[in-house]
Amino acid sequence: MTGISLKLLFLEFRKMWNVSVIIISSVLLFISLLVNFIPYFVGAYSIEGPIPALNINALLSQGFSILVPLLSLIFGAGIISNDIKNHWIRTILSRPITRADYLLTKIISTSLTIFILMLIIGTLPVTILSFLVPIRIEFNFPGFIGIHALYLGEAFTYITICTLFSMWMPGFVNVIILVIWMLSNSILSSIVNNYFWDSNIAMLISDFYLPGGFREAAESIASNAKFPLEKLLWGFSSLFGFIALALYNFTFIQIDKGVD
Repeated sequence: MTGISLKLLFLEFRKMWNVSVIIISSVLLFISLLVNFIPYFVGAYSIEGPIPALNINALLSQGFSILVPLLSLIFGAGIISNDIKNHWIRTILSRPITRADYLLTKIISTSLTIFILMLIIGTLPVTILSFLVPIRIEFNFPGFIGIHALYLGEAFTYITICTLFSMWMPGFVNVIILVIWMLSNSILSSIVNNYFWDSNIAMLISDFYLPGGFREAAESIASNAKFPLEKLLWGFSSLFGFIALALYNFTFIQIDKGVD
């Protein structure tokens, strides 16, 4: 990235950390603390309690599977269309910066912001909890790092999809479509697992309906299964495929016209 792109990266960070984001992040942190520490206060983590051990990686994977899509929806709403509407994109591209640099900077800055919030809202409460509970802690450092890296890849994928949709749709419409896509994926997976589990075609459609390779790879690592090479490759292919589509479609955007 050029020096101007790095300046834009820092500028995008400053734009994102506004009052509303801080409030939303504080609320999510409070909810995360409640979810993690209520079992501790009611004795579920006692030596004689129902939980014999605390698997840190599994707990993080479960939390990130909810947190990453939620944060992606919050930060992905109108990610490009808003910049077109308020003419910010025209201001940026009037300087010596390419469209590709702008688009990649937007995706990277948003995804890294989500990653920072993952650490604050997800990792920090679980880490504190691990020092307080009197039961056995199951912890694997390579798996711990791997889960964070894989869910960062999941955040990149979701933000790239939001970016692609936001080029042609106004405001929060891109998020609504992604929510519908996620919900329909859950319904499809449930139907396939319950009624068509013996159909190779149905299982293939279910696996490839919504990009989830990074999440599935993280879940495999959290459960101490074998190295999820196939899921990892599917995650990278989905990510780079959507990045290529976003870069291609961005060349057709007329920045002097809004999408509203």
